[in-house]
Amino acid sequence: MTEGIAKSACDLAWGLWKELGVPGVVRIPRSPVVDLEWLVVHTPFLSSQDARLDELSFGWCVHNHSLISTRRLRAITKRVAKDVSEPFWAWSAELRSLARVNWVEAHEATPSSRHVRRLVPDLSRPSLVSLRARSVFGVGARADIVCAMLERDGEWLRASDLVEQGYSKKAVAAVLTDLDRAGLLSSTKKANADVFISASTPVLADLLRAHGTSWMAWSHVFQVITIIIRLERELMKPETVRLVAADQARRSLLPAVAALGWPEPPQTAAVPIGFESMLLWGSKCIETLLGHA
Repeated sequence: MTEGIAKSACDLAWGLWKELGVPGVVRIPRSPVVDLEWLVVHTPFLSSQDARLDELSFGWCVHNHSLISTRRLRAITKRVAKDVSEPFWAWSAELRSLARVNWVEAHEATPSSRHVRRLVPDLSRPSLVSLRARSVFGVGARADIVCAMLERDGEWLRASDLVEQGYSKKAVAAVLTDLDRAGLLSSTKKANADVFISASTPVLADLLRAHGTSWMAWSHVFQVITIIIRLERELMKPETVRLVAADQARRSLLPAVAALGWPEPPQTAAVPIGFESMLLWGSKCIETLLGHA
């Protein structure tokens, strides 16, 4: 069970990196738009037992780091647990010795003996809408807010609704105002707050070739995955410890699961097989993302 869940999670990372041009055998059918920063932050955690994924994704970042949003990376690392952020920062320190990545200072670099391959993403892929947006609008809040408005087409949104993208409310509000002035959004006031809606979805979708694109809230997906992986590490513990861990994991999962619209995890309180049921539920979630369910 443990190896299966860990491998499925690693396969998901493989599938997403394949969309970005990393050679691999795992392909996600009709892959949703890749969220580059959430993937990069979690890759050292997910590839800890897969040296090839670690090596190839590292090499991709050496040659394509200009596509990565430093501000988003830093914001994401503040939201994840230490078992995710610490390997990412160690990985990044090594990366800094081979490339001038902006999220690590030069004095923090650690020596690397890696031989990296040059890998170039094919930005025409449907799943790389966000990178096409960055090619047009620049790497930063403007491109990411445009994508967020496409993803949530038809919704009236406040700046506060979009801070989860990894930018300050002030920065988001400034971008929304600029896009409104350009005629790409429409705005009005609700409860004394400015709200915005896309006014030119077909134009933006044409520009970014985003028609029929599917989106995924990867922040919540990676939260689910990391919680399940932590839970499986309790597999060899006494039954009472496993049941407590399963109950705690279930409660931690509920907000992310609700945001994703996924079925709730099974009940664990006073359920003898609660631990096993939680692992099975998590495994099915990852397999569904991989298109195997």
